[in-house]
Amino acid sequence: MHGVGYYQEEGQAKRILRKGDVIKCPANVPHWHGASADTAFAHVAITNRHLGETVWLNEVTDEEYKQ
Repeated sequence: MHGVGYYQEEGQAKRILRKGDVIKCPANVPHWHGASADTAFAHVAITNRHLGETVWLNEVTDEEYKQ
């Protein structure tokens, strides 16, 4: 991972992500992740897809992103 990004689970505060941070996304918990407004963000995702498919939700709005 490089850059600065965000991770937020539904109903929780947004977390700042930096190089070396590790996030575990619990199953069936809506969440989003992405770059900060002024930096790039790259990450590696490891998943157990054999346990179920990924469900993509709505795009994060600009207002949600700024919160």
